[in-house]
Amino acid sequence: MASPKVPDGLGARGRRLWRDSLAQAALTPAQLVILEESCRISDRLDLLDSIIRGHAAAVNAGEANAGDLQRWLAESRQQSATLRALLAEIGSKSAASKTTAPGPEPKGAAGVSDLSARIAARRKKSSG
Repeated sequence: MASPKVPDGLGARGRRLWRDSLAQAALTPAQLVILEESCRISDRLDLLDSIIRGHAAAVNAGEANAGDLQRWLAESRQQSATLRALLAEIGSKSAASKTTAPGPEPKGAAGVSDLSARIAARRKKSSG
């Protein structure tokens, strides 16, 4: 199957995250949505970093208020935490899909539909 197209509007860091993530594992459609948002957050973090660097230089030069810098730093921490959570979610779903891959049922095991039939048979037998 062809690799999903890089979403429009991603910056260099987001495109790199997209390509590297898909090179490591095949993702479900839900994981692709999470990955796309992760890529956008990665790009946003680059933008925030450039803003923070500019504000830090201005604060150090005495040209700007340190409160502005603190707001950008707080937003950067929030975005980083969100990115970490999203990437962990993708990773946990990928790991879960590998460990719970469907396989043949163990010998003697019955599926859910068979379970329903057995319950109905027992109820019928006990009632009459």
